[in-house]
Amino acid sequence: MKLLKRFCLMLACCALGFAMMDCGSISPKKAVETPSKGKEWIVQLPGLKEGEKPLIMLRIPAGTFQMGSPESEEGHEENESPVHSVTISRDFYLGKYEITQAQWMAVMQENPSTEYGPNLPVNRVNWYDCQDFLRRLNEIVNDGKFRLPTEAEREYACRAGTEEMTYFGGDPTDELIEEHAWMRTNSEGELHEVGLLKPNPWGLHDMLGNVWEWCEDWYAPYQAQAQVDPQGALLGTEKVFRGASWMARPEWIRCADRGKFTPDNRRNTGGFRAASSD
Repeated sequence: MKLLKRFCLMLACCALGFAMMDCGSISPKKAVETPSKGKEWIVQLPGLKEGEKPLIMLRIPAGTFQMGSPESEEGHEENESPVHSVTISRDFYLGKYEITQAQWMAVMQENPSTEYGPNLPVNRVNWYDCQDFLRRLNEIVNDGKFRLPTEAEREYACRAGTEEMTYFGGDPTDELIEEHAWMRTNSEGELHEVGLLKPNPWGLHDMLGNVWEWCEDWYAPYQAQAQVDPQGALLGTEKVFRGASWMARPEWIRCADRGKFTPDNRRNTGGFRAASSD
């Protein structure tokens, strides 16, 4: 009887050993890789409802452009000189639209805007508010790397490979401007839903008009020498605003136009769009 029990025990041990050997021969599961973002990256935000525009990021290709405007350009201002060569050395992502109120609410749970609508751009946010939103967005989205665009990235993306005063021509008619930009002649003094007007050649909407957009940089005068991936001044008192707004005069609806405000300034005409490092 004892011999039989020992024999059964040996069989059980052998069976367990073979099972462990078999399990050990199975390759462990590989971690799921993040899929390629591609040319268009749709960021999943919690709580967006049907009909509310998603956060869509478009891939902006690296390249070189002439930043600023010549004195001969209609509407030119002194702070847009000298024209200088700028290279954006790496692809990056930029929001197809300005950040909307629904997108803001999905991250921040409260709406600071002066007019309300889920697909209206969020407004009355200062530079620090934008940084808080982007920090929280990076906590929600793995490998997001969200940030504000630099001033150079913003002008480069606005121009979208064009070289004239606007991305829709060098001497546009009022009618043509109003097909691309909300400003004081067509906005009726109100914010407008993002994406209603024609985009630039790279598919970005409202790069001129609707709301001014914060950039990462401290404001500083331009330098004449060629630059690669400029980050703006190290220190300053004002941050760069770009793109003009629904209250803009026609001469401000230009790719090179520059604005500046203190970073704690909340304006009815001010909003932003997100950028992301590749």
